Amino acid sequence: MLRISKKADYAVFLLGAIARQGAYPGGQHPEAVVSAHEIARLAQLNKSVVANLLKEFAKHGLLDSVRGLKGGYRLAKAPAAIALADILEVVEGRFTLVECVAHGHAADGAAPAGGPAASGSGLLSLAPSMRATDDHDSADCALIAFCPSKAPMRVVHDRIARLFRDIKLDELCALPPTHPASGPLAARPAALASTPAR
Repeated sequence: MLRISKKADYAVFLLGAIARQGAYPGGQHPEAVVSAHEIARLAQLNKSVVANLLKEFAKHGLLDSVRGLKGGYRLAKAPAAIALADILEVVEGRFTLVECVAHGHAADGAAPAGGPAASGSGLLSLAPSMRATDDHDSADCALIAFCPSKAPMRVVHDRIARLFRDIKLDELCALPPTHPASGPLAARPAALASTPAR
C-alpha cells in the first residue's frame, strides 16, 4: 500500500513550523531564522533527527541556512510554492509507483491517455525527477511485451504524482494566506506542537 513515512510526516511538520514563523520570502519575518533547537523543542523530536532533515532540505534548496550564534533556517520560497512532491523527493526519493512506469516515461516519452506529454508543459516537464535518469528503456522489464498493466499503471502513477505536485505546504499545514499573520510562531508554541502534518 502507498504510504507516506513518519519521516516525511515530520518533514512537513518541520517546514510548517518555519512557515508559521513567517520566515520566508514575502512572510511576516522574511529575514528571520528558526534554530534547529527551537524546532526540535516545538516538535518534541530528537534534535539530531531535526537537524539532519533541515540540512537535507537546505542542500536541496528548499531552505536557506544561516550560520553563526543566531543562525538557523528559513524557507527559500513561500509555502504556497513548495509542493508535497518537493518534500517527499528529499525524504523518500523519486516517486515510482512501479518500476516499468519509471522506465516507460524515459523511454517512449509518450503520455498516457488523457495525460501530459513529456515535452509539453504537463507533469513530466514539471517533475523531471520523476523520469528515469539513465538510459534504461521499457525493455528492462522482461514482461513488458505482454503486460496489460503498463498503460493503466502509468495513468495511476501520473495522477498520484500530479496530486503530490498540486498539494502545497500552506495547504498541508493549514497556514493562513500568504500575508502577514497576526503573530509569530513563538507566541503560539502549544498550538503548533499539537498540529503535526497528517
